[in-house]
Amino acid sequence: MKINAMWLLLACWFAAFGCSSKQDRANDQQVPALKGAQARLFVEKKGFRYDFRKLDGTPLVPAHPVSGIVFMGSEVVSSEEIEQTAGNVDKKVFLVTNATGDKARVEVSFINNLATFKIIPQAKGLVTISLRLGGMPLAHGLGDAGAYGESFNLIENKASEYPIENNGGIQRWASTFTIFPKNSLAGVFFDDGKKTVVLSASEYEMNITRAGGATFHYLLGDPAAIYKSYKKLRTLAGYKDVQPKPRFFELGWESWDALGWNTNQKTVQAILQKFHHHGYPIRWAVTGSGFWETGGTTTSFGRWGEKFPNPQVFKTWMHQHDIKWLIGLRTNFVPAGGPFYPVTEKRDKNLVVKAFNGNDLSVEAKEKGFLVKHADGEALKITSNIFPIVPSYLLDGNTPGAALWYEDLFRKWEVDGIKEDTMMDIDSLTDIFNLPMIEIARKGGLVMARNGEFIAPGTLLRVNDTNVGQITKRIPINYLQYAACGFPNVYSDVAGVHNMHRVEDADRSVRHTWLLALTSGLAVGAYPDKWPVEKKQAFKEAIDFHASMVPYMYSAAMNGYENGYPYTLTPITIAFPGDSTVAKLAHFQWMIGGSLMAAPLLKNHTSNKMDVYLPTGIWFDYEGKDKYMGPVMLEDIDVPLDRIPCFIGGKGILIERKNNQLLGRIYPVAKKAKETFIGLDGETQNIITIDNPDWENFKIVDTITGQEVSFTSVHHTFQFEIISGHNYLIK
Repeated sequence: MKINAMWLLLACWFAAFGCSSKQDRANDQQVPALKGAQARLFVEKKGFRYDFRKLDGTPLVPAHPVSGIVFMGSEVVSSEEIEQTAGNVDKKVFLVTNATGDKARVEVSFINNLATFKIIPQAKGLVTISLRLGGMPLAHGLGDAGAYGESFNLIENKASEYPIENNGGIQRWASTFTIFPKNSLAGVFFDDGKKTVVLSASEYEMNITRAGGATFHYLLGDPAAIYKSYKKLRTLAGYKDVQPKPRFFELGWESWDALGWNTNQKTVQAILQKFHHHGYPIRWAVTGSGFWETGGTTTSFGRWGEKFPNPQVFKTWMHQHDIKWLIGLRTNFVPAGGPFYPVTEKRDKNLVVKAFNGNDLSVEAKEKGFLVKHADGEALKITSNIFPIVPSYLLDGNTPGAALWYEDLFRKWEVDGIKEDTMMDIDSLTDIFNLPMIEIARKGGLVMARNGEFIAPGTLLRVNDTNVGQITKRIPINYLQYAACGFPNVYSDVAGVHNMHRVEDADRSVRHTWLLALTSGLAVGAYPDKWPVEKKQAFKEAIDFHASMVPYMYSAAMNGYENGYPYTLTPITIAFPGDSTVAKLAHFQWMIGGSLMAAPLLKNHTSNKMDVYLPTGIWFDYEGKDKYMGPVMLEDIDVPLDRIPCFIGGKGILIERKNNQLLGRIYPVAKKAKETFIGLDGETQNIITIDNPDWENFKIVDTITGQEVSFTSVHHTFQFEIISGHNYLIK
């Protein structure tokens, strides 16, 4: 016992003063950890380097190699804890000093899965503040800022610094949200100011320039937990999501690609009649944004021009054909007076504008203080180089009363919704568009939004104008970055845009259509009059598939609205974060809901062959003919134009619409699964449960009536009719 006591005494002495002095010095530099629900946050006093580790100590997110904070152009070199939070280990307060001697207060909290850093420099005025972690291998997000690189993985792009701005062109939807699925981490910051994000193999840096300090957030957990936390966080920050409307998941039509500036009441009705005659279920139509009054101003609310002489008659015709009527709308106002003459008369396609009329509403908006202002308080004038091409004022949607005023004006058009398309270079002023669009949507209008910040202020979030040739990279990357930011209900342009008159481009246009058909928003424009019959049939096959999947897609959108997860377009790296193969794929795949893998042929489309990766589990092709056991790479599989480019796994439960009848479609991939489908009324539910059936001998029971339900079997799929509001058990 004496020997053991001596060794214990020696061990204690060595621990306090002995040979492990290097480790002791490191421990002395490290602040006791802040503990979240599933991770710990460790802060090193020197350089304020911090990292996240799992509860068992396993590294999760690396510290920055040099310093965790930079402000006033200088890295933090030292820090001290200045406030003790007795009994509350999830919050600490530090005083940090940078290399030039400037000081800042840093408040750190870690509650559940949310770590928040609030940094307040002692210096007054504008200060640039940066919060930094080490590099991570995979990153997605940043809205439009992340959508124009070479890779969906932002770490792989040539550019490492991403400005978060609105330039009136390719960057109009702004978000600082970045998710790192392999590291179970996401980051975001909301404060007003000039924002940038740096992403590279060595660092992740959030930067903002503003006065009064800045707040940054990290969210931890698996992707589902991160998106759920992020929805709560942005709601607390004042960004409330807009509930999706089912009509926008149906097939739409737009006038621009078909008619350009020759759009009018007669030509629109004629082409819609043609699509209707050929069985295209068009349920919404956009008739453009430049066809009211001389010059094409879109904020001359309720004052129709000569191209739509009988708008009420036209609206009645549209509604008789179950088509909702949308017009283009912007939030800029041409000044009163005029006419105003653009620098050039021609813009694009067949537009010729000699002059733009003035808008008296700009006087009212100015008097009410609803316009974006200079620092001196004067209303700001901006000239778009796209449309309109004369100086304009811009609505500041954040000004109290501005959104209500704008929505009240919108109702003078007496249409069903809008395609918002403001094109003004406003740099870091990215948040002025949300509230007016939200107000229109809240009052029942269909809103397709282009501009916004952190949320989609409508049902469909539109990327910048696209063309068929961009399906190999730009369109899917833009789509996937929006989805990674939590807003997957995307739309780009009409099927076959700019190519429907070219027979030689029919195949590529059909591939483009399949891409759009596997997303929330699909619309047509020009009719493929010159195409061979078999190409028209392939085109229509994609259209019809999208129409059949509307109940499934809308239900996925509603589930995403409830918990923040991007169900309608889940990047495969987010759906399967633990699979090391998915990040290396050279092609694009995504999940829709819990069962459907979209794998359209976008690259090398002339070969009609592609590789498809199927993660762990049982998978079938959509028709149910071929069964696969993942993980497996299917190499050079045939993808003819008329093949539905989807695979079914996961829960193996789909809900479809055929001839206005709801159908359940089951694949034998899961022993136990449950899927709740939300009806097109946004409330009614159908719950389908799989409870360990023998797939060779099972039955389907309507649990509301207790009756067995008949079903048909085609290949390896089982289909049965669904009654709205009823639940079904497969056993």
